[in-house]
Formats: sequence, C-alpha cells, structure tokens
Amino acid sequence: MSDNNKKDFEFIKEQVIEKKRKKFKKKVLPFLMTVCLAIIFGLIAAITFVITEPKLYELLHKEEETKTPAVYPTEFPEDTISEVEAEENEKEETQVLDNESSEGTEGEEVEPAPVIIEQPIEADIEDHSSIYDGLRKVSLEVERSLVTVVSINDETDVWFGTSVELVKETSGLVFFNDNYSLLILVSWDRIKDADTVRIKFSDSFAVDAVVQDYESEINLAMLAVPLENIPITYLSNLQAVELGESYTLTVGSPILALGSPNGHTGSMESGIISSRNSYAYITDNKLDLFNTDITDNENSDGVIVNMRGEVIGLITRTLKDEMNEELSTAIGISKLKSILGSMVSNEARNYFGVKTIDMPDAARQEYHVANGIYVNEVLEDSPAFQAGLQIGDIILQLNDNTIINTNNFYNFIGLYMAGEDVTVKVLRTTGTTQREMEIVVTLAEKEK
Repeated sequence: MSDNNKKDFEFIKEQVIEKKRKKFKKKVLPFLMTVCLAIIFGLIAAITFVITEPKLYELLHKEEETKTPAVYPTEFPEDTISEVEAEENEKEETQVLDNESSEGTEGEEVEPAPVIIEQPIEADIEDHSSIYDGLRKVSLEVERSLVTVVSINDETDVWFGTSVELVKETSGLVFFNDNYSLLILVSWDRIKDADTVRIKFSDSFAVDAVVQDYESEINLAMLAVPLENIPITYLSNLQAVELGESYTLTVGSPILALGSPNGHTGSMESGIISSRNSYAYITDNKLDLFNTDITDNENSDGVIVNMRGEVIGLITRTLKDEMNEELSTAIGISKLKSILGSMVSNEARNYFGVKTIDMPDAARQEYHVANGIYVNEVLEDSPAFQAGLQIGDIILQLNDNTIINTNNFYNFIGLYMAGEDVTVKVLRTTGTTQREMEIVVTLAEKEK
C-alpha cells in the first residue's frame, strides 16, 4: 500500500492511560509496607536486646567486676538547723509565751480554752506489756548495728611463768560499709593498749580488726574489718547505724541506751533526757552534751537512741565536768558527724591549738564586741602558741570570716590545709587598754 493509503487508515489511534489512583497505590503501598516492616523489625530487635543484654554484659564483663568504695555522706539533711537557729527558736518561743502571759495580765479579754471531756479508761497489764513490746522492737532493730569488741592482752603469769590472755569485752557500733571493710566505732580507751582486737560475731566465731583512725580527746576509735573475712551469714544480719540529730532534743523525751550501758555487753536501759545545754570544749571545737536518768556506770559504753531507733548520742565517760560527774552523760551526735566522717575516710584534721569559750551577750557588751570567742587556753607548742596568741584574747575573724562561736571557728579551720597560713584578728586587753591585732598562724596536722 502506498503511503497515502496508509494515512487513510490511521485516523484512529488507541492509547491506554492509567488512572491516577492506580499510580498512587503503586508508589505509596510499597512505601507503607517498608515502614511497617521496619517498625516490626525495630520492635523485635528492641525486645531481643532488652532480654539478652544483661546476660551478655554479665558474661562479657565477668572478670572485670570490681568493688567501688562507698563515700560517707558529708551532709545530713536532718541537721540543716544550726546551733544559732536553734537558740533563736528557743528565744522566740520564750518571747511568745511571755507575750501571751503579759496579755492576760493587762486585763484584756482572753478567749477561754475549750473544755474537753474525756472518759477515763483504766490501763491493764496488757497495755503495760505492749509499751515494753514497742521498746523491744526498737532495740532489736538497733541491735543489728551493734557488735561485741574483744580486746586481748598477752601477759605472763607472775607465779607460774605461763602466758595468759586477759580478755575484755565492750560494745561497738557498725558505722559504715565502704564495700571493702566494715567500719566499727568503739571507745578508744577500751582497745588502745590491746595486743589483739577482735570483733565477736558469735561464741564460736570472731574476726581480727585493725585501728583505722582514732581521736583520743573524745575517746573514740574507728576499727576496720575486711568484708572478705566475714561470712555472709553474719554480714547479712548487720546494718550500718542510722544517725539522727541532737540539736532539737527536749528534756523529758524518752530514750533507750543500748550496747553496754550498765557495763554488760548486750544490755539495755530505758529512761528520759534529764538535762541538756552542757558542753565539752575540746581543742579548736565544742561538743554538745546531754544527760539521762539511767544509772551511771564507770564501765558504760554504747549509744543513746530515740523512739525511732536513730542514734542521737554516744555515751561518754571522759568528757564530764563536775556537774556531770555523777550523771549518765552522752555526746550529742550532730556536732560529732564531721569528726566521725573524717575518721571514716582517715583524713588528717587541722590543728590550730586553742580551747575557747563562746561569749554570752553580757560578755560581748563588756568587751564592746558584736561577735567573737574567748581564748581560755593556748596549748603548748601549738601553732597558736608559736604565733603568739594568749589566754584572754578574743578571736574576731579568721581571714575574711567572722567568728560567731567555737563550732563556726572549727568549720572555718577545716576549709584550709595543714601548712597553710591563716590570719586571725584578735582583740587583746592589757590592763585597761584594748587593741585589735592581726596574727598569722600556720596550721598544722592534728596529732592523735
């Protein structure tokens, strides 16, 4: 056929055009399927990882496991109230009571207190027993933090020439577990001359302990026992003691004395706080003391706890004055915490070398000072002695820090290192004249 004839038959041309909807499905559906499969794969992978990861990590790092030392806390939330704040609170309470009593005497109308009518219920023997059951529950929990410390002295019998072991027992307080050793607090004079010190876990099992640190002035020592030497059966029954606070103690509050308060290990005494607001001024610091009505004993050791089982004081036989000589006396735990913390870490303590007295308002008015502490004793050959401080000086400042009281002074000393120089501003009275002086003192490391 000729070309012209062909053109006659090409008037109809068929062309197939796909619908737009079908195009969309062809492109989008595979994409959606891919996304769904990816999500399913991710979920399966995540679940598999969560299940297998701990076992794989444990398998791969089995030989790399090491103990990391635990750090003893340096801040205690319950002790956020300071000594100054506690004194101010007491003054405010006294002032409020005085105001209320004066308002009643000025003839103003006072709303009468509501009359409450109560029906008396006689207590029986079961009620009496339940009180002691409650005390036993508290003591049983605290006793998990108490152990028996045995001091052994090797001596020779005078008559027969044979070696003899002199054994003495006292109580110790499980203070901290640093993941390597169990640290136990004990009275220093009970173990300082011992040839061997052991922690007795049962009648048939005891472990040797070593002295990690001690403070002879407050008669406390920190013993260390390697954890690997303590069977898990005994270790699982022990727990580090829970410390409370002693700033807000009130006279008449019930307490328990545990450890060896009457001289026998494992003994318990119950009573109340009979008096407080007495102090022990030690080198560069001051500790709070309080008294209880439990029987005083020259062999007493142990702790004072509140009804929540928190330690609020340590029984002391050495930090007593004439007024407390016949009383059962304890050191308030709050101001001991920083010292005990440094004993846990075996840190060196700074040494300035004075014993001071906090100045009451009347003394400050007499010396015309707004703040300061009175130097009552300068220890021989101490940094303070070598720098020229004298008894009767009033320490006003340490570098740029204003000195309010002895504890405040102790805390500022702790900010520096042994060997560093600090400048103290003192007020010195000579005859009838007063003058302010600046004295440079080189801090030293405190000897134990």
